[in-house]
Amino acid sequence: MPLSKEHKARTRERILKEAGALFRRDGIDAVSVPTLMKQAGLTHGGFYAHFASKDALVAEVLERAQSATSEYLKGVARHAKDPVAAVIDTYVSALHRDRPEDGCAVAALGSEAARGEPLTKRQIAQELRKAVERLAETTELGPDRQDDALALFAGMVGAVVLARASAGEAEFSDHVLEVCRERLKKMVGRQA
Repeated sequence: MPLSKEHKARTRERILKEAGALFRRDGIDAVSVPTLMKQAGLTHGGFYAHFASKDALVAEVLERAQSATSEYLKGVARHAKDPVAAVIDTYVSALHRDRPEDGCAVAALGSEAARGEPLTKRQIAQELRKAVERLAETTELGPDRQDDALALFAGMVGAVVLARASAGEAEFSDHVLEVCRERLKKMVGRQA
């Protein structure tokens, strides 16, 4: 008996959700299809009923994760007195550093995805472009909004990557976050 379209859609969504968290937490190469499917409570063979390949899954996960991050930051900015400072404080935070599975795909996977398959490379490039465009829309940065948003995004991603890389020394990692938050705000004229 064939499964209903609704069941297939729910199963696909479960795979995407698990893959998004696992890829961001453990890395793309570290997550095999069997591991992913086991984590999702499904059998390995069922994967290909939903995705043509792991690369196709990675591309969709990157798009969805980055869209979710952009929407989250948009909500943060919308309710803030100073949208840019709020975005910086939220992105360059201990919570983001400590929970890569819930955070920005670019900060978690950018360098790994850039070394990946052509589909993954194209997807990460598209997501970077969209992330910068969304950040420019979300913030009020001035006449060079796109370029300012690009520099801000690069700084925020870099801060989180450095804080994660130095997490073995908790005090230094916290210092990285604090210094980068304050310097990024100065860079865009938003002093704390």
